[in-house]
Amino acid sequence: MTELHGSTGDQQRDMDAREALVEESIALIFEAYDRAAADGVAVPVIFLMDCEDEIGAEIARAWDGDDAVDAALLPEREQDAEEGISSLVTVLSRPADFEDCQRELPELFPYLAASFERPPTAGILVVVVAFGGAGTFTVPHDARDS
Repeated sequence: MTELHGSTGDQQRDMDAREALVEESIALIFEAYDRAAADGVAVPVIFLMDCEDEIGAEIARAWDGDDAVDAALLPEREQDAEEGISSLVTVLSRPADFEDCQRELPELFPYLAASFERPPTAGILVVVVAFGGAGTFTVPHDARDS
């Protein structure tokens, strides 16, 4: 499991770590996607937020509240102590509507604007907020089966 919080100081390493987080979170991504589809969201975008990253925690707390983030962190910390692990990533997932993201996300992360020029055609657009910033990834629909 990914074990870093905040930026590593190396942009490529941070992006590689975000990608690893996507790969580790396939089940969370599809759970959030299914919730969005059930709620009638036409083009869901899935957010993965590292609750131990300064930016990810701020967004997660704004969306889901302190209690939800603290509840997600507590079991992880207890399990870590039992297993002798010092710092695993605690991730919350949340779906959002593509059009909302298209309007709002480039204001927060201008470098992601190109990812929202048009809806994804080949999979699920995932925004990872971790490792001191954000990145976008496309998860193929057939990744659910892997």
